[in-house]
Amino acid sequence: MKKVFILLYDGVQLMDCSGPSEVLSCANLFSKESLYEIIYVTPNLSGEVHTSSNLTLKATPLFIPEKLDLLIIPGAKPSIVETTMESKSLIDWISEISKIAKVKASIGTGAFFLGETGLLNKRKVTTHWMGVDSFKERYPETHVKEGILYLHDGDVWSSAGMSSGVDMLLAMVMKDYGKEFAILIARKMVIYLLRRGGQAQFSMPIDFQSKSKDESLIPLISWLETRLDNPPTVEEMAKFSLSSVRTLHRNCISAFKMSPAQLLSELRLQRGKILLQDETLSVKQVAAQVGFNQSSTFSRAFNQRFGVSPRVYREPFLFIHMSQPEKESA
Repeated sequence: MKKVFILLYDGVQLMDCSGPSEVLSCANLFSKESLYEIIYVTPNLSGEVHTSSNLTLKATPLFIPEKLDLLIIPGAKPSIVETTMESKSLIDWISEISKIAKVKASIGTGAFFLGETGLLNKRKVTTHWMGVDSFKERYPETHVKEGILYLHDGDVWSSAGMSSGVDMLLAMVMKDYGKEFAILIARKMVIYLLRRGGQAQFSMPIDFQSKSKDESLIPLISWLETRLDNPPTVEEMAKFSLSSVRTLHRNCISAFKMSPAQLLSELRLQRGKILLQDETLSVKQVAAQVGFNQSSTFSRAFNQRFGVSPRVYREPFLFIHMSQPEKESA
């Protein structure tokens, strides 16, 4: 049985803890014997931990075991992480137990705790997108991979946060016990697919909207997203935005460094990437849903944009199929 420690501290993000632990609990449920022993530990001598969701949890005060297979450090709001890291005794404990733990894993801003020990020097790591700049400034010797869900560099795994922590743990279980077993757990948790670590942390439409200094561009993105199967002309885009074609072009270049036509093309191809994750759709059907009359035209555009054909792109995705709809457990 693999021994797992999950670190809890006041203000910890509840889903950062519960998501990964549920993956391991499901693994135990579906196995003939328990595969993971999950132990929650805390620097609080009382054993009580007040989470970000105002829920109080019970945990075991910190100790050093003889052996440890996996240490999981969840994240929290940056201010909470900074305050908690001021505890020298906690950082010393993480440093000491990291020498024992076969695998160290962080969820979101939990990576800061590992960074504080120096363990991540010269390592590749990811963290929540909101903490990337701060992480780079604080730990300049760490190679931060931005915008991805999770990755692992040797015995250190890191994820972007909440849901990607579940993705990461599923990848760990798959590494330990195989794809079929991981898929069984994903079905139980009503997860659609096992996501690759290199996927983006947030969607392209949201990214575009966040860059829109001109408020008229925000509804334009949403409007275009509903018309990708029958793409509008630039003139129609300008009419929707209540602007001239020239003004729309200037605003798009300023906000996105691309023309309105390039913006529309990017949204179509990004939607194509998402649809390709559904293996029930043929490449031809995907092409039609993003406004290409011929699959060959879509394939050329996709290859030119992403450097890989649609068929090759979709191969790494592992889909979770069920013969009948499964009811989500409470």
